Amino acid sequence: MNAQFNDIIEDIIVTVDGSENAQRAARFAARLAKATENKITLLYVFPTGATSDFDFLSITHPEEENTEQLKKETARKVFDEARQVMGDQGQEIKEEILTGDPATEIIHYFEKRPNTITVIGRRGLSRFEALLLGSVSEKVVRHAKGPITIIH
Repeated sequence: MNAQFNDIIEDIIVTVDGSENAQRAARFAARLAKATENKITLLYVFPTGATSDFDFLSITHPEEENTEQLKKETARKVFDEARQVMGDQGQEIKEEILTGDPATEIIHYFEKRPNTITVIGRRGLSRFEALLLGSVSEKVVRHAKGPITIIH
């Protein structure tokens, strides 16, 4: 089984954002990586113009000149939380930080790496938000080409 999977998949990309579903995705990706002897890439996308929605991370709102510092602090916290739920399962884990629209950046990152699988958490938006904006996972599934696993 591992040989067949490893012939197709070289890397497991897990998108993380600090949410509960992203932590579930990280936990699943760690088990998958251990079972298949694949490496993991934790991918965090800092939303363009993001200065809100960071209350859950206990990070203060930035001045514009502090955006780069906020991005690094936020990514570090998100990566640390993901690594904690993943535990030490012996697989190689890389970290990548991108900036932009999360769905677009995830799709572009994924498409540049053809031998990967993406594991993404389904984030709970309100029905109104989902109607207006759609969810990141929904956009990724609709537009990315390749294997994607959504964790609820």
